[in-house]
Amino acid sequence: MHWDDWEKLIRREREQRRQEEKPLHDRIHQLEADLYFARQEIRHLQREKKELWERSQAVALGTVFPGRELEEVKKILEEAWLELVLVASPKAEGLSRIIGLLERYLLGRSPR
Repeated sequence: MHWDDWEKLIRREREQRRQEEKPLHDRIHQLEADLYFARQEIRHLQREKKELWERSQAVALGTVFPGRELEEVKKILEEAWLELVLVASPKAEGLSRIIGLLERYLLGRSPR
């Protein structure tokens, strides 16, 4: 066989292999896209889960401390938070999150 014949044969085999592998490459790209969208959906669902958990905690808190009592609890927690901040306690951050949840609940609560 001549060198040109070998080259043609190799090119033909490469092209044939490329054609055989094309559906596999397309499938890989589709699966990568699906994986990306699945990860996006998981992030969205995690955020939604967190929000629903926070809401359920706020509703439970509102059940335990109805009406004005809840606002008094918030005021006491804010005073405790200020004291923790003044002594540079790391627990101030956690209390701040609790106060934030409480504020969101109080803002979202329908007037009675």
